[in-house]
Amino acid sequence: MDHQTIKRILVFSLCAVIISLSGCSKGEEEQKEKEVVTTVLEKLFTIPNQKMQDAYEEATKMAEQDSSETTEPGAYGVYDFQKLLEEMYGSYFTEEGIESIPYWIYTNLNVYAADRDVTVTFKSADVQPEESSEGNYYTFVTELEYSIGGEEASFEQNGTVLFEDGKIKNIYFADGLMTEIENQLFM
Repeated sequence: MDHQTIKRILVFSLCAVIISLSGCSKGEEEQKEKEVVTTVLEKLFTIPNQKMQDAYEEATKMAEQDSSETTEPGAYGVYDFQKLLEEMYGSYFTEEGIESIPYWIYTNLNVYAADRDVTVTFKSADVQPEESSEGNYYTFVTELEYSIGGEEASFEQNGTVLFEDGKIKNIYFADGLMTEIENQLFM
């Protein structure tokens, strides 16, 4: 073999290695992000959540003790859930992403758990990548079981997640679980 042929083989081999390594890292990133989505869904949909219930009870006590008209966090029963959410989910979400967690998940469901014997149990999640120009985008179907006063039922919660720099930038849940539980409780 002449010198030019050896150079071409080396350049081609180097390009093949670089392409295969970049393909692996994309697959690894996708797998990691799918695991993050599953972990977050499991944490969100394991109810009752003692930290959230404690926060609700603290807010209720503050409301009873303080009759002022302020809406500052920590006053008149307004609990600063943002701080608690950052503590619990900060490693998974961007700052903007934490704000996308629906209020009904971390408050209403835990209030119902405390006051009306509601439990929600995460069973599994099917997380699938989707094409998006905004970043790494996923859809999910989460299998949940819930119980109200001992009566059990199953529910599929659908939604989407958008990642940015390895963290959740936005999480969206299709309407359903809260409506289902409220229909059971109040009808």
